Amino acid sequence: MLVRLPSSFSLSEADVLQFGDIPFARYKQATAAGKRTSFITEHTLIFVLNGHKLLHIEDQTHIAEAGHLVLMKRGIYAMSEFVPDGLNYEALLLFFNDEFVKKFLHTWQLTTAQAAETAAHLVVPSNELLDGFKTQFMGYFGKTVAGLENILQLKLQELLLLLLAGSHKKQVLNFLQSIAFGQPLDIDYIVRKHLFQPLTLEELAKLSGRSLASFKRDFQQQYQSSPKKWINDQRLEHARMMLHHSNKQVSEVAMECGFDNVPHFIRIFKQKYGTTPNSTRAKNAII
Repeated sequence: MLVRLPSSFSLSEADVLQFGDIPFARYKQATAAGKRTSFITEHTLIFVLNGHKLLHIEDQTHIAEAGHLVLMKRGIYAMSEFVPDGLNYEALLLFFNDEFVKKFLHTWQLTTAQAAETAAHLVVPSNELLDGFKTQFMGYFGKTVAGLENILQLKLQELLLLLLAGSHKKQVLNFLQSIAFGQPLDIDYIVRKHLFQPLTLEELAKLSGRSLASFKRDFQQQYQSSPKKWINDQRLEHARMMLHHSNKQVSEVAMECGFDNVPHFIRIFKQKYGTTPNSTRAKNAII
C-alpha cells in the first residue's frame, strides 16, 4: 500500500529538523532510482512513505517498502531506492545516538547485563499507531514552537515505546539493547574493513562504538602507533603497489586508497618514499 503525504505538507529534500549541529529528523525524496554507498553517522529510523528502500548487505538485498519502518545502526551501507512510475521515493528519517538509547532503556527498566548480538538493520511492519505517529511528526517540519527540541526528544521516546508494544517487540528490544550494551567492535576489524574509505578518525571511532579518545588509546595499545600514521602507512603501501602493477592515473590511485585530497597524497607519498607517485608510475611504465 502506498502512503501519500497529506496535501498540507509541502516538503523538500532540504527539510531537516535540527538544533545546532544535531539533526533530529530529515525528509528524503528521490525522483529516479540510483545506487550509492552511504555512511550513516547516527543510528537511524526510516519510515518508507513511497517506493522501496533496497539495502545491499554483503551478498544479500533486503527490501523495505511503503508501510515498513527500517531501523539501522550507524555504519556504511550500499543502498538504492526503487521509484514507481509517476511517483517519488519518499522517506522520513529520524536519528538517535547511543546515549539516547541508554537513557531510554534505563528509564523504562529495560537494561540488560549482556546484550544479544543482532544484525545491523531491522525491518518492522507499520501499524495504525505508527502511521499516526508518522503523520503527526511530519507536522513539526517548518514549525517554530517553544521547547521543540524537548518535544522531539519525547516524540522519539514515544516511537520506541510504540515499537516495543508491537508484534516485533522482542526483535526491537534486542536491537536497542545491542546498541546500548553491546561490546565495542574490534578495532582491527573496523579499520581493515574501511581502510580505503576516506573516513575521519572520528567516524572510525563512531563505527567501533568508542569515543575518539578511547579509539586513539585502544589503537595505540594494539598497534603501538597512532591511528593516523598507521592508516596512512597502509594506504601508501597499497598505493605504491598499485602504481607498480597498474596503469591507473595518480588521482585514481589516490581515491581508491582512501585519499580524497590528491595534493596531500602526493606530498606524503614523497615524504615516505623520496619520490613522487608520478615518478614511481613512470619508472614502472619504462620497465
